[in-house]
Parts: sequence; structure tokens; C-alpha cells
Amino acid sequence: PRTKPKALNYALQLARGDLVAVFDAEDIPAPQQLRLAAHAFATGDPRLECVQASLLIHNARASWLNRQFALEYAALFEGLLPALARFRLPMPLGGTSNHFRRTFLETSGGWDPHNVTEDADLGIRIARAGGVIATIPSATWEEAPTRLKPWIGQRTRWLKGWMQSYLVHMRQPLRTLRELGLPGFLAFQALVGGVLLSSLLHPLIYVWLGWELSQGAFLVLPG
Repeated sequence: PRTKPKALNYALQLARGDLVAVFDAEDIPAPQQLRLAAHAFATGDPRLECVQASLLIHNARASWLNRQFALEYAALFEGLLPALARFRLPMPLGGTSNHFRRTFLETSGGWDPHNVTEDADLGIRIARAGGVIATIPSATWEEAPTRLKPWIGQRTRWLKGWMQSYLVHMRQPLRTLRELGLPGFLAFQALVGGVLLSSLLHPLIYVWLGWELSQGAFLVLPG
């Protein structure tokens, strides 16, 4: 298999047990994370289909770019995702440290083999199926790219996958609204649609900033 979702679907046929965990090869999960995830399934909501652990950057001091990565991951995995889990809103999963019920993966067809952000897509599909996603206070350390070129390639792939996920789930918007409910549907628009919209508007921010600087009006308080 040449892509991660295809590899995951292939490996699912060989996996054994009621719970399936996904880690990237370079990950350093905290000790006892598997036990914490299993405990969450054993004591949590019967509709719990996935447990997401936090992702942290272990090479945050390597460069300015890595520090931005560390800030982004901290905001996402320590703040946003736990809040989404608490309010039972759709959660685009991280690409690793996911723990699933095997039955859901098998009945739902596993990961979309053509989506390069198969994790985010699967998180939305869990919500549409009426499942629940929870977070656990356990960290997994991973390495962020230290150079600009790999970072651009990674971000381009992520945006492509999020755009694909948005189009797939908005193919039948009324059905998506019915399955997610109004709060979940609005959260989906804000999260997935908002990421795409902000990326499109980002160049315009630089145009506006350049104009303000050229006029000498940047950060000047109105009289």
C-alpha cells in the first residue's frame, strides 16, 4: 500500500483484539497510554467509538518553525479537542494516537483510501454515525519538520485532505445536517470549512498589512 489509509485498511485485516490503536512509526507514546484508552472504553459511554490522546512536539526548540508547531499542537490537543469532546461535537482526529473499537472500523469500512487526511474524515464519520469521541490525558511525542520545504509539503497535503473531506461531507448537506444535528453541523462548518476559508484569506491579510505599513497607519490609534 502506497498511502497511509490503504496501509491501515490492510493492517486492520491482520490486527487482533477488540481495540485498535494507531501510532506513527516515530511516535513516543507515554507509558500506560494503552491502559488509559482501554479504561476509557470500559467505563465510558456505550457509544464511545474512539479515544484520542494528545500530540506534543519533542523537538520544539530546534527552530522558530518548530516552536510554532508546538504552540499549534498545544492549542489543538490540549484545548480545542477536549472542548469538542466535552460538548459532543464533531472532532477531526489527529493522525496518530487514535484508539478505536474494532467493530466500528469494520462496519464503517475503515479509512477512506483516497483521502490524505483520513483521520479528520473518520472523525466526522464517527459523529455522523452517532458515535462519541473522547480524549484522554496522555501525551504522545512526535517530531515536527525543521525546514520550510517539508513543512509546506505537509501543510499542502493537509489542506488538500481537509478540502476533500469538506466536499465529501457536503455532498448531501441536508443529510449531513440531519445526522450531525444543528450544533454539530455548525461546528463542522466552523472547523473544517473555517480552516479552508482562513487559508484562502491568508494572502489578503498580507496585502492589507503591507498597505497599512506603506501608509504609516499600522497600530496607530484613531484620534
